[in-house]
Amino acid sequence: MSGKMKMFLKAGLCLALMLSFMGLCGCTLENSEEGNSVFLAKDGTVTCQIVEKFDKPYYDAEEMKQMILSEVAEYNIGVGGSNVSVEKVMVEEGLATVVMKFATAGDYADFHGNTFFVGTAKEAQEAGYDLNVVLSSTEDELETIGMSDMLAMEEYRILITDMKEPVTLNGKAAYVSDNTIYSTNLKTVVFGGEADETAYVMYR
Repeated sequence: MSGKMKMFLKAGLCLALMLSFMGLCGCTLENSEEGNSVFLAKDGTVTCQIVEKFDKPYYDAEEMKQMILSEVAEYNIGVGGSNVSVEKVMVEEGLATVVMKFATAGDYADFHGNTFFVGTAKEAQEAGYDLNVVLSSTEDELETIGMSDMLAMEEYRILITDMKEPVTLNGKAAYVSDNTIYSTNLKTVVFGGEADETAYVMYR
């Protein structure tokens, strides 16, 4: 977790709550119950929604909002653009909802201090990611592909991440690493491995 994200912690707000707001996103944006969600759009943007309990008398909604806005402003100044925006900060019926939009998967990764790459396999290789892995088909587990196959699949995108929140793809998972769980409709994936592992998902 990046040092700047730890600045969210401040007296008057529950540590557990703020840990949730600092960097946990993953499912569908339609959920109104507690949970975190991240959505990949076709234009390359990443939107995350965080819904957490906000029901203690010492929680301060305005304080929370200002801390989030301050963190986003600091990040944008650092990159020299408006790469992260706060779409919503709302407290209603004991639940706090925060929706943030990131210009690229790289911004999402940098803001949270985790691995989160989205692009072609060739772009992943050029960025230094290790593609020497075996992925299994979501339709037939006996069907597998390796690095040369991935590099040849130019019409597919690859998600590489070590974040353990569900990710809704702008497509359907076709091949995944063995530490990845996927929904029956193949649109949502979850990294279920160990801390030193990385999940790989080829989708289109």
